[in-house]
Amino acid sequence: MLALLGWFAAAGSASTARAASAPRATASCSPGLSTAHEAANPLGLTAAPGADPLTGAPLFVEGPGYGLAAGAIAQLAGQNPATLGDESWAQFESSLDGDSLAPAVESEVGLLTKIADEPETFKVTVYNRGGTPPQIYISVHNYICRVPAGQVGVLTTYFLKHQGGCKSDLESPADQLLFKERVNEAAAALGDHPFVLFSELDALATAGCLTRTGLAERVSLLKYELHTFAQLPHGVIYVDAGDSDANSPAFTAKALNEAGIKHIRGFFVGATHDQWTSTEIKFGDKISKLTHGAHFVVSTQANGRGPLLNPHPSKQGIEDLCNPPNRGLGPEPTTKTGFAHVDAFEWVTTPGRSGGVCHPGDPASGVFGVNLALTLAMNANNKLGPGYPSRPY
Repeated sequence: MLALLGWFAAAGSASTARAASAPRATASCSPGLSTAHEAANPLGLTAAPGADPLTGAPLFVEGPGYGLAAGAIAQLAGQNPATLGDESWAQFESSLDGDSLAPAVESEVGLLTKIADEPETFKVTVYNRGGTPPQIYISVHNYICRVPAGQVGVLTTYFLKHQGGCKSDLESPADQLLFKERVNEAAAALGDHPFVLFSELDALATAGCLTRTGLAERVSLLKYELHTFAQLPHGVIYVDAGDSDANSPAFTAKALNEAGIKHIRGFFVGATHDQWTSTEIKFGDKISKLTHGAHFVVSTQANGRGPLLNPHPSKQGIEDLCNPPNRGLGPEPTTKTGFAHVDAFEWVTTPGRSGGVCHPGDPASGVFGVNLALTLAMNANNKLGPGYPSRPY
């Protein structure tokens, strides 16, 4: 770890200096861990995790004041989530009185609990509090301070430009500097707290149509982000590797190697598409072989029924990605995957977040939709893919 710190010490000095001068939030926070890095136990778990650093990690579950599904449950129970502050999900769930709920509401609460029970990743994006570097710091600081001592925060970043159709081929020098400052601020806020990071959702999933220059720039920015977070003592970091129907394993692995995947834990797949878990595992295994055995996480938040395939894939894309109907939650988050290089199944994005106003009544892109979440929960299935048994839950 010390060698790694030295290797990156000179990187981004100008943006680091600006980040260091940014206003800091003053909210109290539970102390982090020792600044010493333990390669065998980076999250500082009470029991050493073994080969998989996520084994036994108590990942943070948001309460109704901030959790999307938990907040929806509070509303169904006639409470205002905004008044519930930092009440934990466990405290709130134990206080729910099923006898006071109408039968229809009780059924919806039961369905949404399937989502609320699981860790919800905190999205760190250009939209947090307005997206300036100091606002990014405050946003991440406030999140990590909600995580009780002994638990582990889970985050995703989304700082790269994604305008669709590869319109964001190149970013201006000012945009590149801003990207680095946002990264620096998020890293400064995390400090010596334990965390799991899913870095740059869509970074490679949307990179297949970039020009050679545009791809090189994106990989360079991604490298800066990974190297910055890798300096923190208690992070387990995975970077976006896209989806099996987006890019080839060879294309993806080349970009990951150039971005410095050897300095982090690995990569994640399946975060924005609904391909079967078994399909994503095959895709991930091919990438792993080309990245010196990197481990990976499969995102399973909406693939319990597999993808809804489009009738005209050459024009519409292989699968419907805009709130496809009748999908279901996929395999529940676990580190007991049964696959050697798969560290975990996780819900990298929150089930129920809208892909856009695709059908009447859909909320805007990124907004949690109760009806979308209820459908996913009703169709929840631990099935891994074709040829595997159906296991509704």
